[in-house]
Amino acid sequence: MEFDDRRRYRRLKILTTVGPTLFVAVAETFRFYYLRLVLPPASVSLVAVAVTLVGAAGFSTYVFDLVEKMETERREYKDAMLALQEREHLAREMHDGLAQNLAAINLNVHRARKLMESDDVEGLQDELDRIQNAVNLSYSEVRQSLYDLRASQGLAEGFWPTLRTQVKDFQVSTGIPVTVEALPDDQEPWSTVAAVQILRIIQECLGNVRKHAQARRVLIRATQSDHETQLMVQDDGKGFVQHPSEDFGHHFGLSIMQERAASVGGTVVIESTPGSGTTVTITLALDGQRGGDGIGKSKSHVSG
Repeated sequence: MEFDDRRRYRRLKILTTVGPTLFVAVAETFRFYYLRLVLPPASVSLVAVAVTLVGAAGFSTYVFDLVEKMETERREYKDAMLALQEREHLAREMHDGLAQNLAAINLNVHRARKLMESDDVEGLQDELDRIQNAVNLSYSEVRQSLYDLRASQGLAEGFWPTLRTQVKDFQVSTGIPVTVEALPDDQEPWSTVAAVQILRIIQECLGNVRKHAQARRVLIRATQSDHETQLMVQDDGKGFVQHPSEDFGHHFGLSIMQERAASVGGTVVIESTPGSGTTVTITLALDGQRGGDGIGKSKSHVSG
């Protein structure tokens, strides 16, 4: 909660404490020094009850309107911050992918110039083919990133239907079959904010499968216990060698995935073995609430 919110809630607490007290004091003073002198006792009681009801209703309406306004402003602020974070994440993702591709294209162009100066027509043709392939790859990655972003921002049909649509598109574009094992009855024990981040992490995993894994199949499985929910994305691709000191964020976007999970109180862990594929596990600890504030700290583990 921001400092301004704390200050406003403190003022509201004072208002709800002092307001009724002052109202009762003024009403009793008016009743004792005026109403009981000009009206019969029965009428005084009726007037007191009516004034109390009207005052309580008016005060309650004012307080609830004020709370609703504060909550609306808080949600709008939170949505704006999440949108800003999403732009930052997208910029980093595009830097990790598109910027590297552009750097490679620039190097290929430099090589092509050298080949052209040396009249190596055959080598130049090969280099131009590589440039064209790199341009097509960059174009495809940008289109896929924008498509993934639009899909994750929507979620109008719910998390699991949106994920299945994404998986279907992935299978059509890559030919790699994907199995989705959802929670029973397609449960979604997380907030909409968390759903967006989870979907973006899974999209990143599928993007890595598309670009690096050379996999034959992918499994997306969700499990839930009393205290946490896990989503696992596992492929049977070529895998890679893990070194404890190595930063895989450069190649697999792990740092971005970790940031996304951390923003909703979760963690992401990658485990891979050469020739045995890669497993990415997202773990969210639940505290019994459903919402962005209902997802707390967590720990994670990854199966082989």
